[in-house]
Amino acid sequence: MVEYFFNQEKPSKYLMEIKFQELLVNILSLSSNPKIGSYFKQISQDVKPSIQNVMEANFIYNLSLDEFARLTHRSLSTFNRDFYNVYDTSPGKWLTKKRLLHAKTLLEHTQQKIYEVAFDCGFESPAHFTRVFKTEHGITPLKFQKAQLTV
Repeated sequence: MVEYFFNQEKPSKYLMEIKFQELLVNILSLSSNPKIGSYFKQISQDVKPSIQNVMEANFIYNLSLDEFARLTHRSLSTFNRDFYNVYDTSPGKWLTKKRLLHAKTLLEHTQQKIYEVAFDCGFESPAHFTRVFKTEHGITPLKFQKAQLTV
């Protein structure tokens, strides 16, 4: 390594990056200093993914709140608290509203069967989807979809 610093010709930036990475790997793989490895591990795990990014990318999947919390690297209670700070509502209510909005769009613009829409939007069953949709919109998804065809 000393040769790189005292040589007339400067090493390439790419080579220096590789050598720096190699140095880090060597330091972290030494069992004689476990504290430095622990420190780097802690730093790498402190970065929490954005709740908004995780929720927007995954709301269509039938995941539990525990699974959403895990995706955001938070405990369930921290996830619920942080979620409320971002969206000003509970995760369950937000998921239902978001899934219903997506379902409404699918019903308006596709010819998918009701059970396909239900599963594509993350609902646990077509019956649950129908019940929630009717509560929100006052009409069943099938009647809503048929009404869109006549418009």
